[in-house]
Parts: sequence; structure tokens; C-alpha cells
Amino acid sequence: MTAVPDEPLLVLVGGVPGAGKSTLLARVADDHPGARVLDPDPYRRRLAALLPGVPYRFCRPVVHTRHAVTTLGAVLRGPAASPEGVILVHDPATRPGRREALARLARSCGWRPVLVVVDVPRQAALDGQSERGRVVRPRSFARHWERWAAQRSELAAAATRRRPLGSWAEVHVVDRTTALPAVRGLLGRRSGDLRGAAVGPDGGARFVRGQGPGRGHEPVRACSRTASATASATRWSNTPGMM
Repeated sequence: MTAVPDEPLLVLVGGVPGAGKSTLLARVADDHPGARVLDPDPYRRRLAALLPGVPYRFCRPVVHTRHAVTTLGAVLRGPAASPEGVILVHDPATRPGRREALARLARSCGWRPVLVVVDVPRQAALDGQSERGRVVRPRSFARHWERWAAQRSELAAAATRRRPLGSWAEVHVVDRTTALPAVRGLLGRRSGDLRGAAVGPDGGARFVRGQGPGRGHEPVRACSRTASATASATRWSNTPGMM
């Protein structure tokens, strides 16, 4: 399935703790300042500065809850509230039910849900946690890794065959080297045929809504307040992310 130009995108950036999700999202934010990047890490750092000496384990529930609420709010407001029509969300994405709930909710609100999973070796993920100075409890990481290992083949097959997976329109399994080009490709493909697509300093397409020749803008529907959408929102927010 190929994305339609100007189709609003919700990109879920997944991967086990330490895979490099926050690093990737920070680089994407620099490339695409108009895209909304929802990553709990900046808030975690601000909270740590406000509460020096307080172990992160005491702050974790606050950080996770804030991220879940912020994400749900952005999805529910719909693409009309997003200047560039792109949201990128940080989440381990190792829980299939939680992942599917977000995709269903995104679809009901007018987004095209795309899953990008950063796949790294186990030791690389552990090293990544040490480098960032925030190590996930061994039992939590083990559960993440077990879930990811059980799903890797299915996700990789969907990515290789370019087929949807559940409610996800596309799946991309990438490593740290190919992650940024893959996301750039998604955002560039979306904006390539749009009015006012401009070339940024790195040669990538930048989207300026409503200018220049090109494809017309179709109205974006409001989020459907159906029982299904409500159930999806509840399931996603109530399932621990453990980022």
C-alpha cells in the first residue's frame, strides 16, 4: 500500500528500551520542525532537573501517564489540529494489543497509521540504556525482549512484503543505520507531490500547506466518537508502555 500525498500520518516509532527511539525522533524533529514529535524523554529530563536526586523509578508513572494523555489528545484532535499533518509517537510497541488499539484509534480519527520498529541486537539495546544513563529493570527489559522476539518474524514479513498488519497501513523494520532514512522517506513521500513542497538544507522535502501548484486538499474528517474508538483509546492508555 502506498501513502496518498497529503494523507495525514501517525508514525509510531517502536523498539525495545535502548533501541534508539528518542535519538531517532530528535533527529527527525530537527529535519521536520512542523511535525509533532511525542517523546517522553524531554519531559523526563525536565522533571529530573526539577527533582534532582529523586530516582527515576519514582517519576516513571508520571512520565508515562503524561505521555499517554498527550498522545491520546493529539490523536483525538485529528489532523486538522496538526499544522503539517504528521505525528510521530514514541512507544516500545512490543504489546500487540496496545499497538493495534492505537492504530484503530488513529484510523477512526483520520490518520494513516504507520509502524516503524528499530530492531537492534539485545546487547546493543542494553548498551544503549547504559549510554543514556537510564537502565530499565532487568525483568521489564526481559519481557519486552521476549515479546519482540516472538513478533519479529511476523513484523519483518509484513515489512518485506509491503503489506498491512492489522490496522497498520504499513510496517517498516529498520536498524539504527536505516531508521532515519526510512522516516525521512515516509515524510518526504507524503509531501513530495504537495503544494508548496520546498527543499530543506539537507535536500529533503519540506511541506508548506496551501501554497503553490499541486494536489488539492480534501477535507479531513473529525475523529469518530464511536464505541470502538473509545474502547481503543481506553485500551491503549490503560496498557503500560514501560518506555
